[in-house]
Amino acid sequence: MIVSTDTSLVQIKQYLKEHHSLGCSFVQVNAPNKPHNIENFELKNNLTVREVEQTLSALFNVKFKLLNSDGYSIPGEYTLLQAKDDSYELDEDHNFNTKIQALKTISESSSYSDVDWIKRVFVQAIRDAQTSEHFQTIEEMLKMVSQDNEKFMQADFDEISALIANKKTALKI
Repeated sequence: MIVSTDTSLVQIKQYLKEHHSLGCSFVQVNAPNKPHNIENFELKNNLTVREVEQTLSALFNVKFKLLNSDGYSIPGEYTLLQAKDDSYELDEDHNFNTKIQALKTISESSSYSDVDWIKRVFVQAIRDAQTSEHFQTIEEMLKMVSQDNEKFMQADFDEISALIANKKTALKI
């Protein structure tokens, strides 16, 4: 497929899905369009994911991301041909670990709106927790957030603590 500034992102998305079994996401960038010297760009099997993402991002002033059929990001060094057949084997703790990492990232904020987000991620982590180690990690994160985030109130702490206790009881941990 030859891509130019006249090509729509929807056409690119359909092409990648039909010919490479890839999904994509694109988010408009709120920055002025930087000048680029790209007139035409051909989507070929030997292009790397990084080349495709960077070129399409520059061409359309978007943040462009290729995804495999399971919705996960693809390593930038893969070619489009390799990416087509790519599948990821995720360990059973992947969802839980992702939530804990998100908590670490957002817990440093002192915004009230982020407190609601923190609580939602705690609830999701509790839902995914299955082992005593998981609960220990959540409880450590809860203590850290409570100490480090002045907007995270005692009532928030108590609410999350009760959810932890209920889930531990249900799992007989």
